[in-house]
Amino acid sequence: MGKHSGDRAYLLARDQTESERLEKQHFFFMALLRNQIIQKSIPRDNLVSIADIGTGTGIWLQEVAKVLPSPQLDLQGFDISDAQFPPRHRLRVSENSEIGLHVQDARKEFPPEHHGRYDLVHIRLLTAGMKAEDYKHVVKNVRSLLKLNGYVQWEELDTTAFCTDKVPEPAVITKIRKTAMNGLMHMKMSYMAPSQVFQELRSHQFQNVQRKAYSTRGLGYLHDVAVNWAVGVIRALIPPTMIVTGEAKDMPEAKAKVEELVIGYQEHCMTVLPLVNLYIVIGQL
Repeated sequence: MGKHSGDRAYLLARDQTESERLEKQHFFFMALLRNQIIQKSIPRDNLVSIADIGTGTGIWLQEVAKVLPSPQLDLQGFDISDAQFPPRHRLRVSENSEIGLHVQDARKEFPPEHHGRYDLVHIRLLTAGMKAEDYKHVVKNVRSLLKLNGYVQWEELDTTAFCTDKVPEPAVITKIRKTAMNGLMHMKMSYMAPSQVFQELRSHQFQNVQRKAYSTRGLGYLHDVAVNWAVGVIRALIPPTMIVTGEAKDMPEAKAKVEELVIGYQEHCMTVLPLVNLYIVIGQL
């Protein structure tokens, strides 16, 4: 279950089931992004040193290693917990190359050996792990990691991820969105993370800050994958949300209520397309 304390919030689990969900999520996002693991506006030729914050299982870095040509890649992943890391906190990507994985709270200053080291810092979905006030601290620390002219690529969702192309939206979608939003607001977390990231990068003097949304709209072939992804998120996110808001007294009650929502969501999506919106925010130092 997610944890909530005075200075730390995390709404998702860190078990094998969640690790498997995250890896499936990665490939769904790649389909949404038309396989742009690194955005086209970021030049790849000089990308050698790359950091991934909120790395989880390290899946994003493993896939980056397959598409970048340099044999001297410096790939480092950071997460507030090592619960989803492989043994030894290393991932081998070639005979002579490994990905290093480190326990690091991105709200706190990184060790000096990482300062000014990276050409690109990638961040994905910190929404479920940070309070709204934490974003400015993360952006400040990310800035310290980058070389001059280095890039940040930050991917976030908001509660529109649960919407479909049905208008007006049915009651089950409204219920899911409002439950998620109420939980985030209750814990003082951001329910408009893409907009907050955009504003924080600009306020920290990043240049050429851009925000782009990628959606399943028009991608009917992703229907089943999108439904399965959304159901996975609902099952992972909504039960702990119900507990923190008092809508459920314990996890068994929360899961039972969520299964009713899942059934309604799946029935609704039999004839409509989930409109998952993934936002990418890019900035250059």
